[in-house]
This record gives sequence, C-alpha cells and structure tokens, in this order.
Amino acid sequence: MTQVNTKNIGSFFVLDAPLNPIGAFDAETFKANFRSLVDSNADVKYVAVDLSGLDFVYSDAYNAFMQFHQELSNKNGLFAVLADKESLANSLKKVGLERFIRIFSSEEDMAAYVPVNASKVSMTQPKNESDLKSPNIPETPKADVVAPAAPVAPVVDSASAAPAVPEKKPEFQGLDKNPLEDESSSSGGCAFVVVALLIAIAVVAYFFM
Repeated sequence: MTQVNTKNIGSFFVLDAPLNPIGAFDAETFKANFRSLVDSNADVKYVAVDLSGLDFVYSDAYNAFMQFHQELSNKNGLFAVLADKESLANSLKKVGLERFIRIFSSEEDMAAYVPVNASKVSMTQPKNESDLKSPNIPETPKADVVAPAAPVAPVVDSASAAPAVPEKKPEFQGLDKNPLEDESSSSGGCAFVVVALLIAIAVVAYFFM
C-alpha cells in the first residue's frame, strides 16, 4: 500500500493536491491517496485536501469530494478543502458544495475549527438533586404558604334581609276602678227609685179606693 504524505491542521488529516502533467487537479490520484489514508487508519474521520494555489478544479473532483463527504459522514466525520483562491472557493460554492463540505480559506481557519461532536456537552444524568443546582445561579425562592382566608359572607341589603317585625298589638293595661262597682251602684240607685214609685202608687191607690 502506497504511503501518502499528510499534515495535521487542527482536527484534520490534510492531503496534498496531486496534479496531472498539465498542472490540473488529478482526481483519480487523489481518490487513491484518500483510500490509502482511510484504510490504513480506521479512526480517521476528519480529512481535507490542500488546494492552495489552484484557481479551479474539474467536475470529477467535485464528484470525489461528495463521495468522501458521504463516507466520512457515516463515521460522524467531515471532509474539507483548503482553498486560498477566491475564484476556486466561489466555484465550489456555485455548485452547492458548501452545504456538504467545509471550505476554509486559510490554515488558521482550519486549525481553529472545532468539530461539532467534540463540542457537545455531556448529557449524563445527575446522581442526585443537588447536582441539578448550579453554584452560580441562586435558587428560586419558594413562595410562602398562606393559609386560606376565611370565607366572607355575601353582602346582603339590610332592608331586604332583616326579618319583618310583627306589629305590636296594644296590651290590656287594666282599669283603675272595678267596673262592677259602678254597675252595682247605679243598679242599686235604680232599684231604690222603682221601689219608691211602687210605694207611692200603692199609697195613692189606697186613698182612692
């Protein structure tokens, strides 16, 4: 197996761009170099090609880049190109490759790139409730428990709610004098007059008989 020369820039194994006799990018040689690198190291997931100095590449190169993008994506990896010429970068973007592969304009940009998988925060579940609390964030104060208020009686119009008071009937207060006493005295006087009249009639009748 042919040993290929690579250089490491950040997370990437960077392959040199092979050129054909007329100075154009040799896609077939690049495919062989890529296969040699990946087959010799199964852990390689981030691979790039250095296209520095090139103004363009042909469509067979585009096809190779997409093929390697798919292969590395299946391993949660990434394929990238280093294109320092604006004309080449624009050509790659025009055919839509920037949606699939990473395009860097300098080695510094490539070195600063952090793969998404490497920047993920651990999702390990906390062991206990105290692990959920951040020391820098104050705990939200709990609201004081307030006893429920006593039920309030509904307000009712006093005029309609007050029970009707029965009219007070005049009570019998009694008499200062016994009515029987007045009645007996008057009846006694009448009887005396009647008796006197009867005596007078009897006397008159006696003398005229």
